[in-house]
Order: sequence, then structure tokens, then C-alpha cells
Amino acid sequence: MKIGLYGGTFSPPHIGHYRAAAAFLEQFSPDLLLIMPTSVPPHKRTSPYDDPKHRFNMASLAFEPLCRDGKAVVSTIELDRGGVSYTADTLREIYRIYGLEGQNRVYLLTGTDMFLTLNLWREPETIFSLSHIVYASREENDGEACAEKRAFYTEKYGAVVDRLELIPYEVSSTELRAALARGEAEDGVISPPVLEYIKRNGLYGLS
Repeated sequence: MKIGLYGGTFSPPHIGHYRAAAAFLEQFSPDLLLIMPTSVPPHKRTSPYDDPKHRFNMASLAFEPLCRDGKAVVSTIELDRGGVSYTADTLREIYRIYGLEGQNRVYLLTGTDMFLTLNLWREPETIFSLSHIVYASREENDGEACAEKRAFYTEKYGAVVDRLELIPYEVSSTELRAALARGEAEDGVISPPVLEYIKRNGLYGLS
């Protein structure tokens, strides 16, 4: 079984997240893509308005078009586990739940910033042994840095790495939350159902 894992805070989920997931489904054709909101992200601070329940609900709304045929699902694995969401733990849990064996690596979709720091994550050896890394570029000029890191991961960890073919769509979640608080979110960056959810629940200072 070919399973993809796309984790993130998704606070809030935006068009960049959606385009990456859609491109991954098209290019790698997994049997199932697990879109997984983190419980407590280990690598960054969450918004003061953070509530995992709201992030899950927003992700469910944002990715709903991709979930209609059953090829993708917004997963609660990390939310149910609680605590800090370490990718190595999540990968082991996915192997257990879906009965995977060592040769069936989970396809781990990451953005450029995460890809460039994978060796600094908890249990990098476990991550590289259990997953096939797929990174999506966020900027036009990050190719050289990613190529160098890819070579390093391959040599040190025996990593399997691919690049997602995707025209970069730069969206800063921090700036997006600030824009929402000012009532200045750009049309098309957040889907209408998600924006309505944000307004209805008064998230990010928006009402």
C-alpha cells in the first residue's frame, strides 16, 4: 500500500497547502494521502488563537475537494496522540495502523524549509529509513540548497528523495494571520469555506 503523509500546523490552511497536496496526488498517485494537522508542532510556535480542533475543522474544509474520492483524508492520528507531534512517532504509528513493512516507505511531503532541516529533527535516522521524502519548493531560488541537502541525506542516511514539480506559491502563515486580523486577507489565498469558518469562530482576531 502506497501511503503519503502531509503534516503541518495548517493555521490556517491556504492555497499553497492545497496546491502541494493536489500536485502530490497527481504526480505520485498514492493509495491514500494522510493530511495531518499537528497536535503541538516541535519546530515552531503556534498562534495565540491556536486550537487543534479548529485547525482540524479548517483543514477538513480546505482539503474537502481532494477527499471526495477517498484518495485523501484529514487524519486525527497526531491530534489523538496529543503532546508534541514528532514525525518519527507518527511514521511508526502509520506502519502499525496500516500493516506496512520496511520496504513500503511512507511518502513524506514537506516544504523547502522543513526539508532543509530534516537532519535536525528527532530521530532523523528513523525518518529516513521509514519514509520516501518528497519536497515542494517554496521559492524559485532554493534549488541549489535543496540539491546539496538531497546529496547529503542520500550519502549519510541512504535517503530516498524526490522533488515535487510545483510552481512555487509563496504564502507566509504568519503574515496571513496578521492580514486576517486586519481584515485584509487576499481573495483566493484562503478558500471561502475556511474564511467563513474563521469569521464564524472569531479566529486570528477576525470577526
